[in-house]
Amino acid sequence: MYLSPHLDDVVLSCGGTIYRQVRAGERVLVVTFFAGSPEDDSLTAFARDLKARWGGAEDPVAVRRREDLAALAVLGAEGLHLPFLDCVYRQDPRTGEALYPQEESIFGEVHPAEAGWHRELLAALEARVGSLDGAKMYAPLTVGHHVDHILVQRLAFALLRRGAQVLFYEDYPYAGDTQAVEAVLRTWPELCWSSETLFFSEEALRAKQEAIARHASQISTFWANLEDMRRAVRAQALRVGGAGYAERFWWIRSGCLPAEESC
Repeated sequence: MYLSPHLDDVVLSCGGTIYRQVRAGERVLVVTFFAGSPEDDSLTAFARDLKARWGGAEDPVAVRRREDLAALAVLGAEGLHLPFLDCVYRQDPRTGEALYPQEESIFGEVHPAEAGWHRELLAALEARVGSLDGAKMYAPLTVGHHVDHILVQRLAFALLRRGAQVLFYEDYPYAGDTQAVEAVLRTWPELCWSSETLFFSEEALRAKQEAIARHASQISTFWANLEDMRRAVRAQALRVGGAGYAERFWWIRSGCLPAEESC
């Protein structure tokens, strides 16, 4: 089970590994948390800019959900979309003001109004999928420090405290910056991180590239065009793998998990 903040994060970060797992006969479920359509997608100038960037559809998040299912079908994975709103649409329940009104704020700190919100996310996950016992979980490492990724990581820490098996994936394309990855690991030096590099084939790489291409509304956010995307994704897989294509995952060694209040 892959825990995805948004409707492209897991495909971008783990597409090669998922393709390999499915071909080996494993069932893969990708759960996207912030996949709900807002009643008002023009809350801020930033939200209006995103709507235009994503194609200007009446419901751009619905378009993104369809793109995500098409992308996961390329990899052979299943998808589950939860109805929580992306941070750009969330409002303070007391004042109605946008919690994250600017692009800079989504890469800042989690708003105090959402300090314990990961517990609600976890409850919603369990309500939809039932028991999580026995599932191998993958969660964002939070490279790039996006607040939605941080909330899902906090959920993953809660699962770890309950004895779940959780690996953390390097959030791409933010993970294209090696210093950004190192910055995350330095944030939690007491966690005693270890890593595993998982290699995959040329066929898997091409499947990952094709899956990313299905997220058509998102391409211009990170790349000039599809060919630019394909070159960048190949280069990243080689950078991680060295002699072959790979993605890297991290886990926390036993005894190194932080107290909940420190997250």
